[in-house]
Amino acid sequence: METSKERILKAVNHIQPEAVPINIEGIYADLQPWYDHFEVDNKLDLRSKLGVDLQCARPVYIGSGLKPECTIFQTPADVYGAAGVGFGSGRHYPLQDAVTVRDIENFAWPDPNDFDYAVAAKVLQSIPADTAKRVEGKYALLTPGMTLEEATQKSGGNWLPVLCTLFDLFGFEETMLKFCEAPAIIEATIGKLEEFVLDFYAKLFEATKGLAQFVYMGDDFATQMGMMISPEHWRKYLKPTYAKYFALAKKYDLNVWFHSCGQFRPVMGDLIDIGLDVWETVQTHLPGNEPDVLKREYGAHITFFGGISTQTTLPFGTSEDVRREVRERIRVLGKNGGYICGPDHGIMPDVPMENVLAMYDEARKFKF
Repeated sequence: METSKERILKAVNHIQPEAVPINIEGIYADLQPWYDHFEVDNKLDLRSKLGVDLQCARPVYIGSGLKPECTIFQTPADVYGAAGVGFGSGRHYPLQDAVTVRDIENFAWPDPNDFDYAVAAKVLQSIPADTAKRVEGKYALLTPGMTLEEATQKSGGNWLPVLCTLFDLFGFEETMLKFCEAPAIIEATIGKLEEFVLDFYAKLFEATKGLAQFVYMGDDFATQMGMMISPEHWRKYLKPTYAKYFALAKKYDLNVWFHSCGQFRPVMGDLIDIGLDVWETVQTHLPGNEPDVLKREYGAHITFFGGISTQTTLPFGTSEDVRREVRERIRVLGKNGGYICGPDHGIMPDVPMENVLAMYDEARKFKF
């Protein structure tokens, strides 16, 4: 019988596993009912009881000087909850008034030395060797009373994207304007971000060397209708930095697991060219992301993770609706490997637990 590690690595290497691998990115709801149901008290054990084929760990920020509930860039740590304001004009942005490259250089950029990378290694070492493991290109923030080990397993985590960090620093509208009116400001900011993130990754990969098979990276540069910036701007400003991140991961024999929402087929080939291995989120309900089209055009090159809708089927469908969608996604995306079954985003509070359990039970049952 295949182990979790064997199953997921077969899928990524486009070999048909005995059963399609399964994963979940996070449960963004009150975890206590889940803990009670599975009789566990921590996220690692919950994921184990769910039967997912991947366990993860990330470093923890241990520096000082952050304002309460802020990221390392002095931006709100949670902009998506009930009180969140996203990237709109409803809050202050640290670089919104920057007008020169010197303003960018003088910003208080984070220090890669202000993180505990060893805790990620410690958690990965605690996970059974027959389980696939992923080191996260994210970081956790400590809250009072929380240990480093507890912090590294919190749902979510703060990621290190390129475009979305620009949105956080300048605001959405100001970022878009600067791409056209002040490209030197954009280039300088990406340069400083890249310098920090590459050092962060180098320290993380060295601390966890040989312990994981995957690294999580990501950025959101598309909507559900298409890209937010032109493919030309994407290739000029973003692609070179992604390429450096991916190349560093490959030096440590890590498969690149990249999160990006929406429909961005104009640059999918570019991501594949620079080393994309696993694409999350795979929102198959979007025009242009039809499963048969994705499998035909990209299935020989990458592995798809997601595909089960967190906008429609999981929150509003019946358990049978979920099972039907799981069977159809595996039938198309999972043929000859290349598919990891799971929700196309994290599990939000409106998703019934029974639908999640039905999703994974059906995935385990499916046979070609």
